[in-house]
Amino acid sequence: MNTIGSIVAITPVWNEPLGMIQQFQNRIEEVRRELTEKGIGFRHFFLDDGALNLPDESSILVRHPENLGLAYTLVDGYEAVLKLKSKADLVVRLDCQEHEADQIPFVTDHLSHNGTQAVILPVWYTVKGEPRPLMREMTRFIADFCEALAPIDAKTVLGVYNQKFPMGFQAFRSETLSKIAPMLRKALDIFQARTKKHATWGFDLLAILLAAKEVPDALDFVFGGWSTPWQENRGPDKVEAQKKRAEEMIAIALELGCIESADGSLHHHPAFS
Repeated sequence: MNTIGSIVAITPVWNEPLGMIQQFQNRIEEVRRELTEKGIGFRHFFLDDGALNLPDESSILVRHPENLGLAYTLVDGYEAVLKLKSKADLVVRLDCQEHEADQIPFVTDHLSHNGTQAVILPVWYTVKGEPRPLMREMTRFIADFCEALAPIDAKTVLGVYNQKFPMGFQAFRSETLSKIAPMLRKALDIFQARTKKHATWGFDLLAILLAAKEVPDALDFVFGGWSTPWQENRGPDKVEAQKKRAEEMIAIALELGCIESADGSLHHHPAFS
């Protein structure tokens, strides 16, 4: 029942350098060979969000002539995967810059041996001159985050989910993704209607919140390693902007009725008032 025979992986691309994309493609090919040897079908697609350096010969599932932002690109990508003629048992979302493609076989094996429906691999952003946390601290961060998801304790979630601890490596069984994808689309519409602008990022958190509602006992988190953030992600302005966007995603999930707050009430973000 837990066997995974086919995988589709998707990677959104916008301003990544050509060299980074090519190195990532090389690692993807290594993963393909490893999975093929195990009898597992594997397809990888890029999601072109007005990409600056994506080679023409790349396998591209979604094309945006201009940059629409990560949130729209991911939702378009999930919907496109679910519409593929050859269905996948598992859908993996990962980036070129901060995620290791060789984690895909690990995640596949993890889901194949239990009833897990979704696995999230948080990474820790390391900055030169700043010490890394001890692994027991990483375990505590993940445990605190998990306990704060259903019902949601927004304060705890926001205290863990920030620019230091992104959770963009996500793997969903197709049946779970098919349940949360329509809600992600609806959330995009709500965000744009309320703010008069496109949602750029923050939907990784929203996907986690929706999965925690749909499969609360089958959502797992495994530490995904260390990563160096983009230079522009290090400043205090970006940290504050990411916190605000996370607050907005929680507010949308509460408004959709997808999750409940720890005190059973619904709260609206000031931006939506």
